[in-house]
Amino acid sequence: GMVLTSPDNPTGRTLPLDEQITLAKTALDAGIGFVLFDWMYHWVTDGGPSDINVVLKAFSPEERDRLIFLDGLTKSLGASNVRSAHLVAGKAIGKYITSQASHGVIPTYYAQAVAIAAYEMGYGKACASITEPTKESRRVLRTALEGFGIPHIMGDGYYAFIDCTQYIEAGGLKDSEALLMHLGENFGLAVVPGVYFSDAGANWIRFSYAQTPAVTQGAVDRLFEGLKALVGQAQYS
Repeated sequence: GMVLTSPDNPTGRTLPLDEQITLAKTALDAGIGFVLFDWMYHWVTDGGPSDINVVLKAFSPEERDRLIFLDGLTKSLGASNVRSAHLVAGKAIGKYITSQASHGVIPTYYAQAVAIAAYEMGYGKACASITEPTKESRRVLRTALEGFGIPHIMGDGYYAFIDCTQYIEAGGLKDSEALLMHLGENFGLAVVPGVYFSDAGANWIRFSYAQTPAVTQGAVDRLFEGLKALVGQAQYS
């Protein structure tokens, strides 16, 4: 099978729906058994949630049986402790998952209660307290990163993926884990080292902006202060 994640974690990269459809069609035509659309962050976007019907209409009934769609409450409601998801799939897949889950999964009352409350309120309205401040924070961070001139990947979701190679090398640091220690110990800022995801991200960091715009602005100011300090160390060493 193939997984299409949009927006992505850790990069935040967002694929247009028509591109997702093209990729899925290509995969099915190439003999890939199933395509899973991971839309866990799709409510947390500037453009709003993806329309599953647009995707389904692009495929034949036989092809639809090989498509799986996943989204959930965890990100859209800002509820990392509520592991509740929605899954749409063909009848055979749904029956198989149900049979497996019935022997090994016990849905928590709390997660189900949160879901019911969100549905009754209207899901878009329930998400607004998370999605709207995050949109504003996204604009704040994107403007700041572009102004600072640092390479980065930033689409939607909660994160920007930032290339800190220049600053890691200037400070004589090993990788982004060492940068985390520098930022945390000296500037009170927590980031997630890209090296935790793969060697390709050794000099990158995942920067979360899932906060109010004011908090995001304060955090990015600390980030830039910490990066500039590494360049200063190199100049005077």
